[in-house]
Amino acid sequence: MKTIQDYMTDPRILNDPGCDDILIREIHAARLKLQDETAGMTVQERCDYLNNKARDVLSSIGADPLLVSFPDGGKLRPRTVQSRTKEAVL
Repeated sequence: MKTIQDYMTDPRILNDPGCDDILIREIHAARLKLQDETAGMTVQERCDYLNNKARDVLSSIGADPLLVSFPDGGKLRPRTVQSRTKEAVL
């Protein structure tokens, strides 16, 4: 599995003129890593994966993820959109 450092040297980041700041590059590297890790997952699988990843990160820095005060515990949920013809899950 590729690390953030591997993504930091990825041509998609190195060749992006908007990624001249090290912090911006690191954020985009993390985004690319998550996109690659969740490629091919369903929306629900992606939400579950990201929720578990967030819980692991919070736990690793000593934060208790159960104390999050966001609605629904801060968990990502698939969004349902009403269209004129049918309901779609994004």
